[in-house]
Amino acid sequence: MAKNLLFAAIGISLITAFLGFMNHGTLEQTKHNLADTQATLDAKQKSLNDTTKALAASRDETKAAQTQQQQTAADLSTAQTALAATKSQLDTATKAAADKDTQLSQLKDENDQLKQQIATVSNPSSTPGPDPAHVQELEALVSSQQQKIKDAESQLDTYKQKEDKRQKKLMQAGLEGRVLAVNPAWNFVVLSLGDRQGVVNNAELLIKRDGQYLGKVRITSVEPSTSIADIVANSLPPGVAVQPGDNVIYQAPSQD
Repeated sequence: MAKNLLFAAIGISLITAFLGFMNHGTLEQTKHNLADTQATLDAKQKSLNDTTKALAASRDETKAAQTQQQQTAADLSTAQTALAATKSQLDTATKAAADKDTQLSQLKDENDQLKQQIATVSNPSSTPGPDPAHVQELEALVSSQQQKIKDAESQLDTYKQKEDKRQKKLMQAGLEGRVLAVNPAWNFVVLSLGDRQGVVNNAELLIKRDGQYLGKVRITSVEPSTSIADIVANSLPPGVAVQPGDNVIYQAPSQD
């Protein structure tokens, strides 16, 4: 009976020891699995953080792009307004110059006619004799017409001198601006440089994008803060077009 109890106790001890060993192995495996799970969770968290940062950066870039688009649209609107104003002023100036020429021509014609009338009434062979009062009146008209001619010629001379002075004024080498708008149909651009920056007609500026020179533009009309320039023919590489935002720079011609 005692042997049986002893064997039973030994068996129970062995079973207990085996179960304890198995439980210890299971605990170690569980700890290992937990560590793997934690590592996976950390990797997922890092990926989530990276994705969140990338999304925030993308939103910032999108916002910056939208702001740039709005600024470009505003610049284009300003440039279009300036272009319309420039065309209107150009038309007005052209009409005024034509009117001045017409007025001067008419004054000269009238002056010639008055001189002929004076010559006619002052001719001793004319019958009846010249009326001194009429001659005096014609001479006064001639004098008035001559003064008007002098005034008109003086105005034209003043305008020409002013324009010549403006044309001869030297632009500052290295002067930089940018393209506000482009009209590909008429092959011209609107620039952010004008009379206040010393821009003059017929000056040529280089077009630059990302540090690369693309071609040339030539100033055709100058406003206080903007100017219009034609794109110089064949100065751009094939397939390249001027775009709003491109830079322009003036390089003074070399002095021989």
